[in-house]
Amino acid sequence: MRVLKLLFALVFVLGTIASFSSLNFSKPADAKKTGKPCLYCHKEYGKADLTKAGECYKKKGTLEGCGN
Repeated sequence: MRVLKLLFALVFVLGTIASFSSLNFSKPADAKKTGKPCLYCHKEYGKADLTKAGECYKKKGTLEGCGN
């Protein structure tokens, strides 16, 4: 019974980590470059509408000097 409880807790923790990690990054290359989540540059998750920071990144290819 103790092993079953431990297994359940482990599956729950790993599932929680996996579900949040998919929301955290946009394109893999952009995420590695900026270290920011999708919603830093996008108004809605999975949408093309950009925030001011996203527009700046699109123009410059970097977030330096974007004011955020």
